Amino acid sequence: MIRRITLIVAAIVLVAAFTVQPAGAATVIKGSGTSWQPHAVNISVGAKVTWKAVSGSHTVTAYKGKWTKNTTIAQGTATSFTFKSKGVYKFRCRFHSTLNNGVCSGMCGKVVVG
Repeated sequence: MIRRITLIVAAIVLVAAFTVQPAGAATVIKGSGTSWQPHAVNISVGAKVTWKAVSGSHTVTAYKGKWTKNTTIAQGTATSFTFKSKGVYKFRCRFHSTLNNGVCSGMCGKVVVG
């Protein structure tokens, strides 16, 4: 019985984790300390993502050549981007991450548009 409940809970968590945000809906990624929350989001083509600096200043900097964005956001401010094509769009905070040979460590994230 406990195993069955555990499997049901795990299935619910997986569905929630991979729910795609529809076009036109708002998705907010919060920068707090040295992390993005959530660090990965799934959205539909045409959806807008907003990054908000909850604590400290951050950058939203694209990497891996899929898109172009390099914006600094001070605490309490935000920046947005509307994704018009399918793909995986990686971003990082230049203040709180490092990029070595295309691999990001630290305050890194991604937007999956499908």
